Amino acid sequence: MFVSCSEKNFFESHWNHPISEQGLPPLHFSTLEKNLDPKGCGSCHKEQFQNWRKSYHSKSISKGFLWQKEILSSKEYQSCLQCHSPLAETKSELSVEFQTPEILNSKLHNFPEGISNPSILCASCHIRNQIRFGPPPKTNLVNTVPSNQLPHNGYIAKKEFESSEFCKSCHTSKETGVKLNGKRLMEVYTEWEKSPFAKQGIQCQNCHMPDREHSWKGIHDKTFVQNSLQPTWNIIEKNGNYQIQAELKSIGIGHEFPTYIVPKIYLRFYAIQKTAPRILLEESVVGRFVNTQLTEEYFDTRIKPQGSHLVRFDYEPKGKLIKEFLWEIEVDPDEQYIRSFEEQLVEKGNLLSKQSKKFLQESLDTKRKSRYLLFTLSLKVPASLPQ
Repeated sequence: MFVSCSEKNFFESHWNHPISEQGLPPLHFSTLEKNLDPKGCGSCHKEQFQNWRKSYHSKSISKGFLWQKEILSSKEYQSCLQCHSPLAETKSELSVEFQTPEILNSKLHNFPEGISNPSILCASCHIRNQIRFGPPPKTNLVNTVPSNQLPHNGYIAKKEFESSEFCKSCHTSKETGVKLNGKRLMEVYTEWEKSPFAKQGIQCQNCHMPDREHSWKGIHDKTFVQNSLQPTWNIIEKNGNYQIQAELKSIGIGHEFPTYIVPKIYLRFYAIQKTAPRILLEESVVGRFVNTQLTEEYFDTRIKPQGSHLVRFDYEPKGKLIKEFLWEIEVDPDEQYIRSFEEQLVEKGNLLSKQSKKFLQESLDTKRKSRYLLFTLSLKVPASLPQ
């Protein structure tokens, strides 16, 4: 079924939390059509399934999420589930509040083999009350087959699937949420809305789902981030002193970089000596730094869309034999989580169940390994040309 008309209340109805259970599948559906497990969807949508299973959407319910159930209030936990596990059926795997007869019956009929991964599934975005939704076809197809003869009765095409607003409910905090220095903890949609990208009609999906790729690449993907930034620098020598000027420019990011409070970017400048260890000359942090209680913001040095982070300083070798200068840019995608998890392990580790403490430690170990070197630039001495 192809419907291209826009409904003003589509987003409100589609993301009306808590999302109702899917209910019983139509009787004429085949066994495959009745199965809402992503593997079932992957029978036909192979490329989308393979990209999804490697994405962070498929890992929204991870050990890093699960251990926190013991320290969150019931209200806080239910709020987290709205985005981390949107479907009523997947929520029933995680919370007794969703183990109602209606939801459990729906799960039995729609997930006959059970739910092994209660994360963000295909149905989380594409299915409501047994009706499939998706973006309009890439080409203007003339469909002459009745919808009841198409797989799963076809689908309703909604252009809203290609709008940034589709992502808003989970990637922007509610207006009533915590604010630090007048800013919500997540303001991705608002940041995009104010950017040149929004004015040009460039949506979230253009960058994070190119050609409708279901990978949602972001800060954890080195190549993706490299293609979005441009580092340039130059060093001028005057009477034995070196003047270093560096710029990290956001060229392809439609929101502040990095968005959220979690990631941090480190810009480190070194002098490389001929016979001695390298010398750290300057370190600059790009990010929004808040305390682990989420009650105070210390600084916010993030780069606005098409904006830059500038670093300028002087260095006098004072007799040291310098052969080159080095600029390293390192990304820590999970800095806020690491700091918070380390603190929780010390303060509440002995109060957690054995399994939750194990999940916390394993998640912490994983996040500590997520750092990567984004760029390495070098200039030989004498260094007088821009790079």
